[in-house]
Amino acid sequence: MAGRRGGGNGWHDLWSMIVALILLGVLMVGLVSSGGWRVLSGRLGIGNPDAHTSDLTKDRGGVERNPDARDVTKLLQGLKGSGAQAAPQPGTPAPVPDGNAGKAPDAKTGMAYWQAQLDATGGIRTAKANPGGYDRESEFGGWAPANCGKATTRDLILARDLTDVSRDSSCRVASGTLADPYTGRGIAFRRGVKTSAAVQIDHVVSLYDAWASGARDWDQGKRVEYANDPDVLLASDGPANMAKGSGIDVNGRSTWLTQHTGAPDIWMPDNKAYRCDYMAKRVGIKTKYGLTMTAREKQQTITYLAGCVAGKNR
Repeated sequence: MAGRRGGGNGWHDLWSMIVALILLGVLMVGLVSSGGWRVLSGRLGIGNPDAHTSDLTKDRGGVERNPDARDVTKLLQGLKGSGAQAAPQPGTPAPVPDGNAGKAPDAKTGMAYWQAQLDATGGIRTAKANPGGYDRESEFGGWAPANCGKATTRDLILARDLTDVSRDSSCRVASGTLADPYTGRGIAFRRGVKTSAAVQIDHVVSLYDAWASGARDWDQGKRVEYANDPDVLLASDGPANMAKGSGIDVNGRSTWLTQHTGAPDIWMPDNKAYRCDYMAKRVGIKTKYGLTMTAREKQQTITYLAGCVAGKNR
């Protein structure tokens, strides 16, 4: 009797084990099919040792992710920027390189900027202008290639200063909209023989002015660098740029006296809201390149920027 009971208990234990294994199998199938096993194994650190980093952009229930996951998340966020872009299709021109890509917006405006450039004006050397021998093409060359199809520095600046930019198959800027700083108007740009001149690229301190105030003594390489420096360049209304000319009266004949700006030797944009920024930008360029000012130019610059800081020229 006792032996039979023991045998019965053995069969009972065997059947219990079989049932348990079946239930465990059903549970495992359910976990795998629902994805629960991947989560559970990740939490417990079993199975694939990298399973817990499979989703690097989510924080599951506040659980701390490993340091590498956080670093990769930052990388992904950096790549996305303001909106992820799909990889270009074969034959699609690469985007025009942007000198400001990845940098903080350039805050070259406002009272602090005007004050800084007013202070910097004092360090600019005064000298008589020497424009003799100036020749734009031979001394400064043309636009430099932009390492993107047929694009040049002109396209770099258009891409920087225009909005809604489109490009042609040669990577050149084909269209866009300019909020023109010189006139305050919006200008629709369309590339073409009869339309491109509507938006021109201005050297804020003109090549003539740069030559007359120190660039004549530079080597050719530095002059070409200056002519293509984004800090010197600004997309602007074509007619306004043509009216500006050299932008400076080096002979002190008060060429722009009719503008009533108090700086008759220095051309000013018609857009009064941009005049303080424009004058400050001139100072920044001349400081960067060690260019000089005539005595009248320096006096007028100081007076005008002082008025900007005091709120009189806004």
